[in-house]
Amino acid sequence: MSEPSGWADRPVKAARAGLLALAAFLPVAVLAGLLVEGREGVVGALLGSLVPAVVLLLTWGAAELGARRSATAFAGLMLGSYLLKLVLVGAVLAVVRDVDGSSRGALGLAAITGLMVALVVEARVVTSTRAPYVEPR
Repeated sequence: MSEPSGWADRPVKAARAGLLALAAFLPVAVLAGLLVEGREGVVGALLGSLVPAVVLLLTWGAAELGARRSATAFAGLMLGSYLLKLVLVGAVLAVVRDVDGSSRGALGLAAITGLMVALVVEARVVTSTRAPYVEPR
């Protein structure tokens, strides 16, 4: 399969960069959880890091599916993925919030901070990429 080009390339690059940022964030979150809450903080930070990972993987999947489609189909896939992300983030948080032996504070902080890191990196990649405004025929 050929590599996506132009506008469709941006979300794929953004998702990859977001996953790399999350991989760099994970040890920091775990260390902070360990220092503040001990073992429960580590478990909470690991569980909280699942939330941005789910969001980034859905972004990546939607971008890969839509990369070779028209701009309209691509936009529809991305918008639909946002709705799915909202539902899945709520479900993940509902499932992991009551796990025994985890700190809710560390979980929440890791989830929120991880999402912010991922979104900032994704936004930076998308806004700094040069792409045409129209598709060639």
